[in-house]
Formats: sequence, structure tokens, C-alpha cells
Amino acid sequence: MQSIDYKGTKVNGFAGNGSTTSQINFRGTQDLGGGLKANFRVETDWNTVSNNGNTGVKKADGTVAGMSSFGNGEIRGGLEGGFGRVDIGAINNAGLDAYLTGQNFGTAVGSGFRGIFVTDALNPVNGSVVRFDNSARYITPTFNGFSASLLNVQKQTKANSSNFAGLGTYDYAGVQEYSLRYNAGPINAIFASTKQDASGVGVTAFTAGTAPAFGTSATADSTVANATTQTFGANYAMGDWKFFLLNQTAKNTLVSGAAATLDRTATTVSVAYTMGANRFNVQVGGAKNNITGLKSDLVSLGYDYDLSKTTSVYARYESINDKAGIIPAASNGTDGTSTTRARTAVGLRIGF
Repeated sequence: MQSIDYKGTKVNGFAGNGSTTSQINFRGTQDLGGGLKANFRVETDWNTVSNNGNTGVKKADGTVAGMSSFGNGEIRGGLEGGFGRVDIGAINNAGLDAYLTGQNFGTAVGSGFRGIFVTDALNPVNGSVVRFDNSARYITPTFNGFSASLLNVQKQTKANSSNFAGLGTYDYAGVQEYSLRYNAGPINAIFASTKQDASGVGVTAFTAGTAPAFGTSATADSTVANATTQTFGANYAMGDWKFFLLNQTAKNTLVSGAAATLDRTATTVSVAYTMGANRFNVQVGGAKNNITGLKSDLVSLGYDYDLSKTTSVYARYESINDKAGIIPAASNGTDGTSTTRARTAVGLRIGF
């Protein structure tokens, strides 16, 4: 059960993903000998409360509720050995990994995900990138707790569309991402830097400077030249306590030297405490719009009670006082005059 007060517009109802993403994973590993392994993963996020949301069938009002389909999450296959690990596919980016390391609410209610934190600096209003199509990623072996990763997506412009569309997507921004992780003892920390290169992407479809926001998170608005997101997440375990720090900077630049539409710094601190079957989470922080100098504040609370090893009941609360005006309007265009977005969720989580 969830309740949302979206800047003065309120709605109550049943929804999934109040504490974690509802998904089914198919994973496999084959031992090839000599320390070499082949791995694959096919992830499917699904709607737990709507048949229409899973089938794509339109409702009476002509809309579809959060349509899902098989394999709509992370898809990858690769090899792993003494050299490290190589994967290709639609791979979760290291920025998401840093985000999940730096706070304990996942990407659900309480996390500030796609609120004060950005997932697609190319298009912070409509974007929701946590993975990139046509990705190739290399992860180094771990040395004394340290490891690194490199991810690349080849940029495809309109010039590629007639002859090379069969290679995957075209008119697609390029991505270069690297990360550095330290995970040893009570400390787990990761820094990820993601640069999206949209220069020359979409310019034949629209006149530069006048293009509308691009239709999907994968295709760039021709007014944006590039965007950079840097995310640092860390946690420290001490007995039943765990302490978190999350910091992110996100900025884009536009063609023809126009002023950036995104220049944001967000920071939160969190604490989690486990007492038997009970788990408590608190997160506070905010994001500053460096263009206007205004700041939006976040307060989140979470509670879980384990009924078994695989089943829990939970409660979540998240409030963002968006004085900086950085949260996108609701998807249906509804956005009241208040600056506060509040979300509350009470539900059941089952693992299998």
C-alpha cells in the first residue's frame, strides 16, 4: 500500500517496489576449466499489482500501467578468470552500484532515487538510465581489496542508421565509465564516473537548440552535447550498526556554448541498525542546484520485520522539500503548488 503527496496532489493505492524492485532472475555459471568461467544473467522486472502492466494490454481509459516485459532488466554474458571479468550486453552501470553502496534504501521509497539524485544527466527530467544497451565492461581482479572497472558504449549517430542499424541501436549517445572500489573488512566504498557523449546524436532529426526532450532515456536531445555524473558511495559496518555516505555531482553542457541545464550536488548520510528480526533505517541530506543556489532537503525512515528468512513486512517514509525545484513533474503532468513530495509505503516482501 502506498500514499503519495506529489507537491499538493495526493493519491493512495496498491503498488509494487515499495522497498525493493520486484524481479525474477535467470543466472548461470559454467566452469570451463583452468580457472575460466562463463556467466550469464537475464533480469526481468515485473508489476506485482497489474495484469495490464505485465501484458501491455490497454486499460479502459487507453493507458498502460507500467508495462513490463521479459528481459527488461540487466542482460549480460561474459567470461571470468584470473584476468578479471568481461561482460557484454545491457549492463547495470557502476553509478548504480555506487548509489546502492552509499545508502540502504535501494532504489525504492526512502532512497531519493530519481528525486534529489540523478540517473541520467543527459535528460534529468525524463531519463531513468541505470544500464546502457550495447555495453562492454571489464572488471579487474581484486588486489588487497581494490578493484576497478571500465565500461564503454560506442556512440551511434544518424549517419549510421541506414547501413548499421542491425548492430543494435543507432542515434545513441556514447558512454565512457570507470569505477574504483575498495571492499575489505568493515569498509565498502566505490567511486564511479560516467560520461555520456551526445554530440552529433540526433542533430539530423531536429534543429540544434530547438529539439524537444528526447523520447527515451537512450536517445539524446540534440541540445545536449555531453553530461558527466560522478557518484561516491561508502558504508562502514560496526556490529549491529552500519553507517553510509552518498555523494553525487551531475552536470551537462549544451551545444553552441549555451548555459547548462543541470549542475547539481547531492549528499546524504544514513544509518542502519539491526536488532534480531528488526531493521531500522534513517537517511538525511539534500541536493543543491548550483545554477540557482537553492537546495532541496531529504528525510527518510524505514523499518523491516523478518517473518522468516525470505519474508518480511516493511514500512517506508520519504519526504523531499524541493525548494530548488529539481524533482521532475509527475508523469501525468500533475504538479501542485507545494514544494514537498512525500511518499509512504507499507507492504510485504517475499523472496524465493
